[in-house]
Amino acid sequence: MLNEEQFYRLKKHLPNDLSEMMKEVYMNNAYFISLNKGDILLDELENNSKSHIILKGSCVRYIINPQGEERAVTFHTEDFMPILGNTYIKSDHSLVNYKIKVNEETDLIGIDISVITQNALLDKSYFLFATQNMFKLIAIQNQIQNHQIGLSKREFLKWLMLNYPDIFHRFKSQDIASFIGSTPVWYSNLKATFLRDK
Repeated sequence: MLNEEQFYRLKKHLPNDLSEMMKEVYMNNAYFISLNKGDILLDELENNSKSHIILKGSCVRYIINPQGEERAVTFHTEDFMPILGNTYIKSDHSLVNYKIKVNEETDLIGIDISVITQNALLDKSYFLFATQNMFKLIAIQNQIQNHQIGLSKREFLKWLMLNYPDIFHRFKSQDIASFIGSTPVWYSNLKATFLRDK
């Protein structure tokens, strides 16, 4: 259950015209958690059906390849891709797993996805809001992925720095290098070159 202060912090991620029914759903079924840097929020192998919204802080989604190496694939903050969940429940034929790690001290609200789904179907306004928000997040992720695939590492890094500068202030160089597919040394040298040429 949430208290009023926790719900107030959550409201910026909810529609302005949130119905009393959906407010009660969140108040009675959601929970507040505060995690420390390095904590695991979600692990695909745990088959977790919870969805989380970042109120303050940041997380990194990693894939783990068959050799056990972690590679950063998505960054999350309270203002950028703030909704996290296990999107690969019952995924078949995958050679990689994933987990979400906390990047810094982070406050989140969690709720079971099935609770939201069941009740959202009864509230057209909330369902429309949730659907539009989902497509917006997918569009952002697709745009980043398209640039990541279509550009050279150098071009992609420059584009990322121009369009998502907050990533470079919040996340470790090692994770950013992993995300763009380079070594930490290559990334640091190129970033220094871009900053010097500004």
